[in-house]
Amino acid sequence: MTLNRLPTPFDHARPRAVALIDARYLRWLARLDETEGVSLGALTRGGLTDPFHHALNRAGIRASLLRTYWYTDTDDQAVCDDQTLRMLPPQDSDGAALVRQMAADLQVLVASGRVDVVVIASDDDRLLAPIDAAKLAGLSVCLLADERAQAMPRLMQQDPNWARLLREADRRLVLRSEELAQALQPSGEGAGPRRNDSLREDDLQAVVSAWWQDQSEDDRESLRDELPALRGLPPEVDRELLLRGKNALNRSLNFHEKRWMREHARQTAMGQGGEGVIAVEASPGE
Repeated sequence: MTLNRLPTPFDHARPRAVALIDARYLRWLARLDETEGVSLGALTRGGLTDPFHHALNRAGIRASLLRTYWYTDTDDQAVCDDQTLRMLPPQDSDGAALVRQMAADLQVLVASGRVDVVVIASDDDRLLAPIDAAKLAGLSVCLLADERAQAMPRLMQQDPNWARLLREADRRLVLRSEELAQALQPSGEGAGPRRNDSLREDDLQAVVSAWWQDQSEDDRESLRDELPALRGLPPEVDRELLLRGKNALNRSLNFHEKRWMREHARQTAMGQGGEGVIAVEASPGE
């Protein structure tokens, strides 16, 4: 019987799927940056196939996962079947190179006409236009998320850009953080202690508020005039803000923390958070 058999790359009777995976996003989704002693080189890409198949099945998509593209700035030297590394420049702190490469690959997949489903693991809302174009071309687009995607009204308050991207998907593939962390770590490694997200975001919110209070009135007016024409922050402001965040947490910031600080600094400067205070509903225990 083949009822419980996992699909193979050669099972053409099923819809054909390809996954495009941002390694930094996947690492954040699994909350591995909150774990002491876990290095990027320790992650195991080969353990992702089964969880992806199960997530597709839970979403009602009986697809054959042909290949996974893994976007990263670190070569782990691993050889994994049906996986391709897409190397990114190490200085791609704002994710621009990632978005360009992923959008280009998505366009090629659309043009080939040989793929039915695309699974995307990213929270960068600059992918909204390429995703919409892929849907208009007939592809089914799924976005990978953790359990927070199951409470969309709450996520729309906490992280509106990510929520907007997830809502654009045809389906949301939900993998619990623990399940994803287990798949990405070598057998026998535990997840280790985690820091509560609400405490971390309180620290970062305090950093943004202190940064804004330290600005002169002239600097504030200059930022209010400049920001509407920019997607992010001016480079000198970005460097100062990230350095403050690093000093506050006594460690380097992960991908999500950098994005969180940039977004809330913009909200504060443009008057969307009130008198220098950012209104954010923390997510206790998540």
